[in-house]
This record gives sequence, structure tokens and C-alpha cells, in this order.
Amino acid sequence: MQRRRFVLAALSAAGVALRAQSAPADRFDIVYPHYQPDDRARAAFPLAVLDLAMKAAGVEYVARQADVLMERGRALAELAGHGNAINLLWTSMDVEAERGLPVVRIPINRGLIGYRVFIIRKDRQVDFDRVQSLSDLRTLTGGQGLGWVDTEIMRAARLNIETVPYETVFDMIQGGRLDYFPRGLVEAFAELDEPRHRERNLVVEKRLLLKYRSDLIFYVSAEHESLARTINRGLVKAYLDGSYMRLFNAHPYIQDALARADLANRKVFVLDNPYLSEGDRQIPDRYWMG
Repeated sequence: MQRRRFVLAALSAAGVALRAQSAPADRFDIVYPHYQPDDRARAAFPLAVLDLAMKAAGVEYVARQADVLMERGRALAELAGHGNAINLLWTSMDVEAERGLPVVRIPINRGLIGYRVFIIRKDRQVDFDRVQSLSDLRTLTGGQGLGWVDTEIMRAARLNIETVPYETVFDMIQGGRLDYFPRGLVEAFAELDEPRHRERNLVVEKRLLLKYRSDLIFYVSAEHESLARTINRGLVKAYLDGSYMRLFNAHPYIQDALARADLANRKVFVLDNPYLSEGDRQIPDRYWMG
């Protein structure tokens, strides 16, 4: 019941009233990729940030899901092409993903996607208690979804990472065929709270953290540059007037994950991210957690 209340609170904080009050001449129709019902909690904070940005920019908008479920690769191709199924996507920053797309270079979660905790089988914690170095971690095998830039970041650090479809990773952890599933700090707890995973013998590992510069950012259709400029203008204003930090510090999706992660007591392994674009590398420090 407590977890159900968390998801409902997160959706409420996402501002499902996704309309900003302003002049009709500035109205935007926003379409983002379809999410399955169990994924809605993970969409809550990006939608809340979008709502904040549009209101701060003083424009009217309506946002809705596309009718068709899309994986990341298809969604990026849709934005880069001339399709009209979507015009907005939030996904991990990646030089290859940009493809000349208009990009809002303000991290949605202040970099928490690059704070990677591990989903493991509950009885495996003792194995991770023995990990004292990256060399120790390299003796274990992690899993990542297909086409994720995080796979390449971790492999660049010589970690042993296999790629399989997203849902299959959970099955392979449960079955002992993979040892761990690195997930963004704000993703891991919310995912294990989903009904489809509650009966599994899976937990978030207690003492380790991979950390590299990465986060979700907004990618916009090549034909909707004005939308990217508007979101960027709104987010800059929201940082300046303090409204972004008020949202970040109050939103249950963020604060629940931070409270449960116990960051102060984790052993941190800092990794380089060689897949940032030059524009990503120049994002000011004020938009990242310390």
C-alpha cells in the first residue's frame, strides 16, 4: 500500500494537468513515446520538469503519449526523420544519439542517471560485500539493455557487461545467469516497486555505486526547434528563480530514491564517460549534483 501511494504521489507531482496558462498563440502540442502502465512512475519526474519549464517560459501546451510503444532507437530515428509520431524524447545524453537534433542541455535529474546502483538477487549481497575495487567488480558479470550508451561506458572501464532486452535482464538476474543490473539511482528503486517485479527475489545492492557524468536530457524533433528553445528558456529561468530546485527537493520520485540509496555509506567507483558530445561536456556544473 505504501508503494502504491508513492507511485500515485509521483504521478500527481508530475502534474498530470499538463497545461500552462498563457497566450493561445504560443501553444505547443507535445507528443512523447508511449510508456507501458508499469513505467509511468519513471516518466513522472521528466513530465514534471517539462511542465515546470513550459510554465516558466510562459507558454500554453498540451502533452500526450504517442499511440505506439517505441524503444529508444526507434524514437530517436523518428525525431531525426520526418515522421510525426513524436516530437519529444527524454533519454541519456550520447554523442551518437544527437544526429543533429535540437537538444536541451540541462540534465533532467541533476545527473542521478549516472549514479548507478545495482539490482541483484537478494542472496547475492555477500558476494558484493567482498568487492573492494573495480578489479573485484570485473570478476562479476553485469547486464544492460540493448542499444544503451551505458554499456559502452562500462565496457570502456573494462567491466564485464552483457546486453540483452531490458525485461530479460531481470529474468537473468533472478535465474543467476547475470550477477547485477546497473541502474540509475532514480530508476532502480522505482522499478523494483513495480507490480511485475514485486514477487521476484530482487533488491538494490547496499554498498556500491558507479558514478559517471550522464543523465536524461530532452531531445526534440528536427522540425520543432522552437520547442527545444522554449524548454531551454523555461529551465534556465526555473533554475534562476529556484523553482527547479524546489521541485527536485520535494518530488517523491527523486527524494524516495535518495533516501533509500544511502549515498553517504556507499563505496564509489568513478568512471569516465567518453561518449559525451562536446556540448554535453560544457554543461555548467550548477546543473549537476556535487
